[in-house]
Amino acid sequence: INCLEFSGDNKLVAAGMAESYIRVWSLEGKPLPFVLPPGPGDPSPTASSSRRLIGHSGPVYALSFSPSIATKDPTGPQANARCLLSCSADKSIRLWSLDTWTCLVVYRGHDAPVWDITWGPFGHYFLTGGQDRTARLWNSDHISALRIFAGHDNDVDCVVFHPNNAYVFTGSCDKTVRMWDINRGTAVRMFTGHTSNITSLACAPNGKILASADDAGAIILWDLASGRRMKRMRGHSKGGIWSLSFSVESTVLVSGGADGTVRVWDVLQTTSDSTASGKVIAEGGSGAKIDGTGGATGPSAAGVTGASAGKKSKGKDVVVSADQISAFPTKKSPVYKVAFTGMNLVLAGGAYMP
Repeated sequence: INCLEFSGDNKLVAAGMAESYIRVWSLEGKPLPFVLPPGPGDPSPTASSSRRLIGHSGPVYALSFSPSIATKDPTGPQANARCLLSCSADKSIRLWSLDTWTCLVVYRGHDAPVWDITWGPFGHYFLTGGQDRTARLWNSDHISALRIFAGHDNDVDCVVFHPNNAYVFTGSCDKTVRMWDINRGTAVRMFTGHTSNITSLACAPNGKILASADDAGAIILWDLASGRRMKRMRGHSKGGIWSLSFSVESTVLVSGGADGTVRVWDVLQTTSDSTASGKVIAEGGSGAKIDGTGGATGPSAAGVTGASAGKKSKGKDVVVSADQISAFPTKKSPVYKVAFTGMNLVLAGGAYMP
């Protein structure tokens, strides 16, 4: 599994595979709807709680469900996710129907693998980032990109929309995050301060704060009005923070990544950047990852105890900043995706590696 994505109505989860296909499951275990009538001579489709989407010719790197919300009114307007976007190493983007489980459109424009994709907050528009150092804004009705955002010195690894749909953010392994104006197609902010590759971005629902994470285990919060750094949060081991999500009130941030932990952070608490303000802990899931305290070659204290820790005494403890609210270690599963629901529950997904 390369990537995971939850739908906004919390009914579906999709996984993009290295074997070039996508599998979609019902989180409730119910049979997935299939509205396309069978053709002449075709067997009627069997009810199944999962579907496989085949079309890409390379590994699938990112997925995005169309915006949806959970609703209790069966007579009201349809609010479930109707479409799924996927991007791949085959340089293409595909739009899939979740009613017929077929590919509707193939978008081509990037001339290198496409690393990330996301729908805009109101649907219709979507954003991609790729190895060709560009991010591209698309309209689902048009076959070619509306905007090309060029300026990064390296791959654009992660992309996200501002909640007002007027700005987008791109994170790159040139260690910078850029904010772009959609209407003008120009950069309006550049955020520098990370010491490693940017692996995840999230914009707060109130539109005032941007969170960015890197593969050294650091999360930085940025004030969008001033363009300045609010604070740096530490606690994850090295290996990459692969997903960030804000609560509905924009006061709590949740993160998950390669160290096998889901961590919850207080956005509003102010702390100094010095390690003196943090505490040294020993918790987490994956002991094979390197900690983010100084480039040590040994395993972090997270998940390595007793005899195994004694074998590599060079490993350093993980310093956790004081604004961490809690940490939830998995057995050994890297966390691919974390997502706050509208009721402030957190969904977290990963691949268990026994």
